[in-house]
Amino acid sequence: MDSTKKGQLAEQVRRWRARFAQSVGAMLGDVIPQQLVLQWVMEEAGGWRERLYGPLATLVLFIEQVLSADHSCQDAVARGVSARVASGQAPCSLNTGPYCKARSRLPLGLLERLAREVGRRLCAGQPAACLGIPSYFTDRPIKRFDR
Repeated sequence: MDSTKKGQLAEQVRRWRARFAQSVGAMLGDVIPQQLVLQWVMEEAGGWRERLYGPLATLVLFIEQVLSADHSCQDAVARGVSARVASGQAPCSLNTGPYCKARSRLPLGLLERLAREVGRRLCAGQPAACLGIPSYFTDRPIKRFDR
């Protein structure tokens, strides 16, 4: 991957984290380090053509779509267009076709890694009582025997 594409991807990750700080997924932005997301996109997506809906932009819209109250593709695309305009870029079409095709191109491995890592990090930050483990199991050793 050339340095221009890496720079663009790093900028997208930075903007993505900034958007999460102001949106539904504010907590998610604190859970996932920027470099980790960047690394996963490069590993899982490999080479790709730079498009309106690249892997990272599509991932951001997809997560926002899942987390929002309105799960429609139309709402996700409208949010994407709003973000483009807010960042000084030209608006694009509100047609959902390109976004839906880009979403189908997202590597499943990227989504799986993201879900597992977020779950792991959220569980690691919780006390055992919050995970449903009774305190009498965590305060003393457990021994198992057969009759």
